[in-house]
Amino acid sequence: MPKLLIAAFGKESLTYVRRARQLGLHVRVLDCVDAYHVRLLQWFGDDLLQVHGRRNQVREKVAVEHFDVAIVHEDENFVKTALITQSLREAGIPQVMVVTRDAVRKSVYRRCGAHQVIVANSVDQAWMKLHTSLPSYVTA
Repeated sequence: MPKLLIAAFGKESLTYVRRARQLGLHVRVLDCVDAYHVRLLQWFGDDLLQVHGRRNQVREKVAVEHFDVAIVHEDENFVKTALITQSLREAGIPQVMVVTRDAVRKSVYRRCGAHQVIVANSVDQAWMKLHTSLPSYVTA
């Protein structure tokens, strides 16, 4: 079963997880920011991939999991989002997709290793654009 890693720390993560599971993907949620740990644990329990926020630890733990694709939803701190994107790319995830509201940041995320950057004003709009990239990972 194809594996998807989601790095989203707000309610958008709930939407991504639900919709990805409907596509038949095995989903894990990255938990690497202490401020969001309790909330993510309540929402996702055993589906969390808990890692201390150090980049080398994120890269090592993610690399062992052999994910096929990752979705990174921009946090209010775009630098944190860029660092997570870079870590996931360096961990060997073959398709890293970033969702942002700000088209100006597309080039920043591309330089950090994003294969695809989606500009969207809502999680629903983002999913519509992401969904077209995910079917190649879903088995019939």
